[in-house]
Amino acid sequence: MSMIRSLVMVLFLASSCFACDPGESAKAESQGQVKPDTIPAPRITAPIQGTDGQYRIAWKGITWLVKHAPNRDEPKGPGENIWSSSNVWIDEEDKLHLKITRQPDGRYLCAELRSENNYQYGTYTWKVTSDLDGLHKDVIFGLFQYGGTDYINEIDFEFTRWNKANNNWCNYTVYRKQVTTSNPETNYAHTDFSEPLDGTYSTHVYTRQEDQIIFKSYHGHDTNTPFLNMPGGVTGWVFDELDNVPTKAMPVYIQLWTKYKNVGDYALNSTETEVVINDFTFIP
Repeated sequence: MSMIRSLVMVLFLASSCFACDPGESAKAESQGQVKPDTIPAPRITAPIQGTDGQYRIAWKGITWLVKHAPNRDEPKGPGENIWSSSNVWIDEEDKLHLKITRQPDGRYLCAELRSENNYQYGTYTWKVTSDLDGLHKDVIFGLFQYGGTDYINEIDFEFTRWNKANNNWCNYTVYRKQVTTSNPETNYAHTDFSEPLDGTYSTHVYTRQEDQIIFKSYHGHDTNTPFLNMPGGVTGWVFDELDNVPTKAMPVYIQLWTKYKNVGDYALNSTETEVVINDFTFIP
């Protein structure tokens, strides 16, 4: 009797297999249907460490050097922070992401990259997809050039409230090409303002010429709608001090960091902060 039951079971399984259409899987694939467990993960491009120990990533035709200094016993500037190359990546739409992440001990890992090459006169344009007006007051998002020596030759967009919730969030700054003040730390020209954003798209442009630098910001990802509160109106904010305009070719930096390194002084509303940049261009 047991042999008969076994034979019946074998015949049943065989008939079930014959009833299956072996072409169904191929048919589903041909129609663009993919099983949930076979859906590919989003393509992400991460920085790669070279034989020299430096992390690099290519974006918008430029090779960028990514800061990696995660040792909390050896913090690096700005802000005496720790930094991770894992907090910089490019998504499948070629958008650049920078992130601040909170560590178990309360410290925050920040993100920075700079161009491997130097750039001089021309127009620098960043298209951002993030709520810059809504950044935590202790977060600084910088788009800038820096010549390597503090307090001279620096051109900054900085989106931050510098730890004061009521401060303006859009900052334009130029450190002069030479020290002209008794205190080098004040050797800069600066303006700041706030602007209610229409969504999360904004565009920020500065144009470097030998005798002036012009800063402008816009709503959206074009240059049709200037910020209404921008100093200088549609002309933009102009720095043109005689003999003080930076003329040095310098790398481009993109940076997301914290003003205060200690968890007692600095606490995000969540465990991370992220900004996204759709595009960067330099036109000589």
